[in-house]
Amino acid sequence: MDKLMIFYDDRKNSCISCAEKFSQYENVECRRISEYQDQSLVYATGARVGLIFESENGKLPYEVSHIIWKIVADKNRNHMLLITGGSRELKAARAAVSDLGERGYHILNLYTRYVMEKNKITPEKAVEWILKDIETEKPKHMKERVKEKYQGMPKRELRKELRRELKEYREYQKKQIKIRKQNLS
Repeated sequence: MDKLMIFYDDRKNSCISCAEKFSQYENVECRRISEYQDQSLVYATGARVGLIFESENGKLPYEVSHIIWKIVADKNRNHMLLITGGSRELKAARAAVSDLGERGYHILNLYTRYVMEKNKITPEKAVEWILKDIETEKPKHMKERVKEKYQGMPKRELRKELRRELKEYREYQKKQIKIRKQNLS
Protein backbone atom coordinates (compact mmCIF):
# COMPACT_ATOMS: atom_id res chain seq x y z
CA MET A 1 0.00 0.00 0.00
CA ASP A 2 1.14 3.55 -0.72
CA LYS A 3 2.02 5.81 2.14
CA LEU A 4 -0.98 7.59 3.67
CA MET A 5 -0.51 10.85 5.54
CA ILE A 6 -3.48 11.72 7.72
CA PHE A 7 -4.11 15.17 9.17
CA TYR A 8 -6.60 15.09 12.02
CA ASP A 9 -8.37 17.66 14.16
CA ASP A 10 -6.81 17.13 17.58
CA ARG A 11 -9.48 19.17 19.39
CA LYS A 12 -12.16 16.50 18.93
CA ASN A 13 -12.10 13.15 20.73
CA SER A 14 -13.72 11.30 17.83
CA CYS A 15 -10.97 12.45 15.47
CA ILE A 16 -8.24 11.55 17.95
CA SER A 17 -9.60 8.02 18.44
CA CYS A 18 -9.84 7.49 14.66
CA ALA A 19 -6.28 8.72 14.18
CA GLU A 20 -5.04 6.36 16.90
CA LYS A 21 -6.68 3.43 15.11
CA PHE A 22 -5.15 4.47 11.78
CA SER A 23 -1.67 4.93 13.29
CA GLN A 24 -1.54 1.24 14.25
CA TYR A 25 -1.04 0.33 10.60
CA GLU A 26 2.25 0.61 8.78
CA ASN A 27 2.57 3.13 5.95
CA VAL A 28 0.09 5.38 7.78
CA GLU A 29 1.39 8.56 9.38
CA CYS A 30 -0.96 10.66 11.50
CA ARG A 31 -0.28 14.34 12.09
CA ARG A 32 -2.08 16.85 14.27
CA ILE A 33 -3.56 19.80 12.43
CA SER A 34 -2.72 22.17 15.28
CA GLU A 35 1.01 21.66 14.65
CA TYR A 36 0.68 23.27 11.21
CA GLN A 37 -1.24 26.44 12.06
CA ASP A 38 1.89 28.62 12.01
CA GLN A 39 3.31 27.25 8.76
CA SER A 40 2.74 28.90 5.43
CA LEU A 41 3.02 25.62 3.48
CA VAL A 42 2.37 22.03 4.52
CA TYR A 43 4.29 19.48 2.47
CA ALA A 44 2.79 16.02 2.00
CA THR A 45 4.40 14.92 -1.25
CA GLY A 46 4.99 11.26 -2.00
CA ALA A 47 1.88 10.16 -0.14
CA ARG A 48 -1.88 10.17 -0.28
CA VAL A 49 -3.48 12.67 2.03
CA GLY A 50 -6.33 11.98 4.41
CA LEU A 51 -8.28 14.50 6.46
CA ILE A 52 -10.18 13.50 9.59
CA PHE A 53 -12.44 16.14 11.07
CA GLU A 54 -15.83 16.80 12.60
CA SER A 55 -18.35 19.06 10.88
CA GLU A 56 -19.21 22.39 12.49
CA ASN A 57 -22.80 23.06 11.42
CA GLY A 58 -22.11 22.17 7.80
CA LYS A 59 -18.85 24.07 7.61
CA LEU A 60 -15.25 23.03 7.76
CA PRO A 61 -13.40 23.85 10.95
CA TYR A 62 -10.99 26.74 10.35
CA GLU A 63 -7.99 24.52 11.10
CA VAL A 64 -9.01 22.06 8.38
CA SER A 65 -9.58 24.89 5.90
CA HIS A 66 -6.12 26.21 6.76
CA ILE A 67 -4.57 22.82 5.92
CA ILE A 68 -6.51 22.65 2.65
CA TRP A 69 -5.28 26.12 1.65
CA LYS A 70 -1.65 25.42 2.56
CA ILE A 71 -1.14 21.78 1.62
CA VAL A 72 1.28 20.77 -1.13
CA ALA A 73 0.61 17.17 -2.20
CA ASP A 74 0.56 15.02 -5.31
CA LYS A 75 -2.30 16.09 -7.55
CA ASN A 76 -2.26 12.87 -9.54
CA ARG A 77 -3.18 10.78 -6.48
CA ASN A 78 -6.58 10.13 -4.97
CA HIS A 79 -7.07 11.43 -1.44
CA MET A 80 -9.41 10.61 1.45
CA LEU A 81 -11.87 12.41 3.77
CA LEU A 82 -13.37 11.01 6.96
CA ILE A 83 -16.01 13.05 8.76
CA THR A 84 -16.47 11.70 12.27
CA GLY A 85 -19.74 13.47 13.03
CA GLY A 86 -21.03 16.91 13.79
CA SER A 87 -24.10 18.60 12.44
CA ARG A 88 -24.72 18.66 8.69
CA GLU A 89 -21.79 16.42 7.88
CA LEU A 90 -22.84 15.95 4.25
CA LYS A 91 -22.74 19.70 3.68
CA ALA A 92 -19.26 19.82 5.22
CA ALA A 93 -18.18 16.95 2.96
CA ARG A 94 -19.38 18.88 -0.08
CA ALA A 95 -17.47 21.97 1.08
CA ALA A 96 -14.25 20.00 1.64
CA VAL A 97 -14.45 18.27 -1.74
CA SER A 98 -15.14 21.63 -3.40
CA ASP A 99 -12.20 23.36 -1.68
CA LEU A 100 -9.82 20.52 -2.50
CA GLY A 101 -11.15 20.42 -6.07
CA GLU A 102 -10.36 24.12 -6.50
CA ARG A 103 -6.78 23.33 -5.50
CA GLY A 104 -6.63 20.46 -8.01
CA TYR A 105 -6.87 17.54 -5.59
CA HIS A 106 -9.22 14.63 -6.23
CA ILE A 107 -11.14 12.90 -3.44
CA LEU A 108 -11.95 9.30 -4.28
CA ASN A 109 -12.66 8.05 -0.77
CA LEU A 110 -15.22 9.95 1.30
CA TYR A 111 -16.63 8.53 4.52
CA THR A 112 -19.08 9.92 7.06
CA ARG A 113 -20.16 8.68 10.45
CA TYR A 114 -23.77 8.43 9.28
CA VAL A 115 -22.92 6.09 6.40
CA MET A 116 -20.77 3.91 8.65
CA GLU A 117 -23.51 3.60 11.28
CA LYS A 118 -26.20 3.01 8.68
CA ASN A 119 -24.24 0.10 7.23
CA LYS A 120 -23.43 -1.24 10.71
CA ILE A 121 -19.68 -0.85 10.35
CA THR A 122 -17.98 -0.73 13.73
CA PRO A 123 -15.17 1.80 14.29
CA GLU A 124 -12.62 -1.03 14.55
CA LYS A 125 -13.76 -2.53 11.26
CA ALA A 126 -14.07 0.88 9.61
CA VAL A 127 -10.33 1.56 9.59
CA GLU A 128 -9.55 -1.76 7.90
CA TRP A 129 -12.38 -1.19 5.44
CA ILE A 130 -11.18 2.33 4.57
CA LEU A 131 -7.57 1.22 4.11
CA LYS A 132 -8.71 -1.64 1.88
CA ASP A 133 -10.71 0.82 -0.25
CA ILE A 134 -7.74 3.16 -0.50
CA GLU A 135 -5.41 0.32 -1.45
CA THR A 136 -7.64 -0.96 -4.26
CA GLU A 137 -8.48 2.59 -5.40
CA LYS A 138 -12.04 1.42 -5.99
CA PRO A 139 -14.47 2.26 -3.22
CA LYS A 140 -16.79 -0.36 -4.60
CA HIS A 141 -18.39 -1.66 -1.44
CA MET A 142 -20.96 1.12 -1.13
CA LYS A 143 -21.35 1.74 -4.85
CA GLU A 144 -22.11 -1.90 -5.57
CA ARG A 145 -24.67 -2.10 -2.77
CA VAL A 146 -26.43 1.05 -3.92
CA LYS A 147 -26.33 -0.01 -7.55
CA GLU A 148 -27.84 -3.42 -6.78
CA LYS A 149 -30.50 -1.86 -4.58
CA TYR A 150 -31.72 0.70 -7.11
CA GLN A 151 -31.00 -1.06 -10.40
CA GLY A 152 -34.09 -1.68 -12.49
CA MET A 153 -36.34 0.20 -10.08
CA PRO A 154 -39.08 2.32 -11.69
CA LYS A 155 -38.67 6.09 -11.28
CA ARG A 156 -41.66 6.41 -8.99
CA GLU A 157 -40.38 3.75 -6.59
CA LEU A 158 -36.89 5.22 -6.77
CA ARG A 159 -38.21 8.64 -5.72
CA LYS A 160 -40.11 7.08 -2.82
CA GLU A 161 -37.00 5.21 -1.73
CA LEU A 162 -34.81 8.32 -1.90
CA ARG A 163 -37.38 10.30 0.10
CA ARG A 164 -37.40 7.56 2.72
CA GLU A 165 -33.58 7.67 2.87
CA LEU A 166 -33.68 11.44 3.34
CA LYS A 167 -36.27 11.08 6.10
CA GLU A 168 -34.07 8.50 7.86
CA TYR A 169 -31.11 10.87 7.65
CA ARG A 170 -33.12 13.73 9.16
CA GLU A 171 -34.26 11.46 12.00
CA TYR A 172 -30.65 10.41 12.57
CA GLN A 173 -29.60 14.06 12.80
CA LYS A 174 -32.36 14.83 15.33
CA LYS A 175 -31.29 11.84 17.40
CA GLN A 176 -27.66 13.02 17.38
CA ILE A 177 -28.70 16.50 18.52
CA LYS A 178 -30.65 15.00 21.44
CA ILE A 179 -27.65 12.89 22.42
CA ARG A 180 -25.34 15.94 22.33
CA LYS A 181 -27.76 17.93 24.49
CA GLN A 182 -27.94 15.10 27.03
CA ASN A 183 -24.14 14.90 27.15
CA LEU A 184 -23.89 18.64 27.81
CA SER A 185 -26.39 18.45 30.68
